[in-house]
Amino acid sequence: MELFYRELGSKGTPTIILHGLYGSSDNWLSIAKQLQNDYKLVLVDLRNHGKSGHSDEMTFNAMVDDLHELFEKKNLKDFNLIGHSMGGKVAMRFALNYPEFIQKLVILDIAPKSYASFSNFSQNINDHGHIINSLLELNLHEAKSRNELDKALSQNISSERIRQFLLKNIERDNNNEFHWRLNIKALKNNLPEIMDGFSHINTMEQTCTLPTLFISGENSNYFLEDDPFTARKLFPNADFVRLPNAGHWIHADQPELLIKTLNYFLLDEDNVSITASSP
Repeated sequence: MELFYRELGSKGTPTIILHGLYGSSDNWLSIAKQLQNDYKLVLVDLRNHGKSGHSDEMTFNAMVDDLHELFEKKNLKDFNLIGHSMGGKVAMRFALNYPEFIQKLVILDIAPKSYASFSNFSQNINDHGHIINSLLELNLHEAKSRNELDKALSQNISSERIRQFLLKNIERDNNNEFHWRLNIKALKNNLPEIMDGFSHINTMEQTCTLPTLFISGENSNYFLEDDPFTARKLFPNADFVRLPNAGHWIHADQPELLIKTLNYFLLDEDNVSITASSP
């Protein structure tokens, strides 16, 4: 599938950024504008998100194939690959399949594990199921304003921050009617795969020795105390940093500290200080 992407910067190592579930390249523009002097940035919309195409298929194999097609088309190699949440899982799966494309790998607040198969993670998949069903219940064709949609969504989702993030995926068509940029039905039908993506991988047969950095938020429940042990089974050269006062959306909660951490790892700058703790 042909993917939509944005490019910023004109020098430095090519650096790809992949967004998370319900996200798009738009979510990373403010970070990218602060990185563009040191990197050639490519911000990608994954399938069924943003301005990229829609498909009933939403597997990690399909998303990896999409990226491979894009990188071959643009003749992109020897790049840094950064992925947040679902995009982090896509980045890890791509690195396992095509390590020769990548210089350094950065994974933001996600681990290479199933978030549905363990009892202490069951709430995550339940939350996403609730979110997707709430989006499907919205009547976009009859809505007159975003405020009206926000009010309707607030009956099921109390967090204004989450609602505003989700409603960024709504735009008006040529008839001035609202429609989703997200393929919500595909997300619903493929949610178990999206929440997993790693349980079938044999760590004895498939590993990636690239320099890898896992960055997590100390207030997030997506990257837990035991996750470094899980991550190192697939990525034995991984390091780990936990950013203080940050949740799952670390690029929104701690943008400046995230940028410093990225530069420290990607540029090998000895003079960059990271105020963070390693798990």
